[in-house]
Amino acid sequence: MSEMNVQPVARRPHLAEHIARSLSDEIASGRLRPGDRLPTEQFLSQNFGVSRNVVREGIATLRAQGLIQSRQGVGVFVAAASQPSEPLAMSESAPYLDGDNTIRNMFEVRAVLESQAAALTASHMTPGKLKTIQAAVLRMQYEGEPTLDTVNADLDFHRAVAAASGNDYLETMIRTVLEPMRALITMTFARRGPVFSNIPHAARGEHEELVQAFIDRNAPAARQIMGQHIVSAASRFGYEIKFF
Repeated sequence: MSEMNVQPVARRPHLAEHIARSLSDEIASGRLRPGDRLPTEQFLSQNFGVSRNVVREGIATLRAQGLIQSRQGVGVFVAAASQPSEPLAMSESAPYLDGDNTIRNMFEVRAVLESQAAALTASHMTPGKLKTIQAAVLRMQYEGEPTLDTVNADLDFHRAVAAASGNDYLETMIRTVLEPMRALITMTFARRGPVFSNIPHAARGEHEELVQAFIDRNAPAARQIMGQHIVSAASRFGYEIKFF
């Protein structure tokens, strides 16, 4: 997926038509390709600056035109090609990423495990543990475009939090869930355009909020922030989950 030209909508009328037309143009240009997953309604509503109901109306229009298709329990995907284009660099992983709710389930597991790890980490925080976590956050800074190290730093942050929890079993479980998601994170961080280009920065900002909770040794805040971070990450990647 290359750069998308999506602009926020200022006012009614015809907001849904504007959204449908904008996304239709992206499909026609090839910037949205067959099999690409659309972000969640929540993510689109925030970036277009409209309500989720308006987004649903726009999506329904595209569905009626046969340009997109909804897969129950999975998400919304581009269904029509507009022109020949080069395949995504990681297209070989697409069937795994899209099938059987695997990634959605993994995000839900992450929300449970990593929120507990974050709470334990806040309770057991030491200067040494904090230094390792902060180093990963700093490595997510980049100039120009995100790199492979941006992805590695994102994963290293979550691994460092898990390790700092002091629970070896919890750390092992989190590492097991994290690594298979590397391809998804890499693909999503590589997306361009006004809707997608801020994703790595948004993730880093949420990491910084967690660091502050660790500095404050505030376990309840760390649990809530990490849980919401996973929910937000899932939304950016096209999956809607809940954290209770």
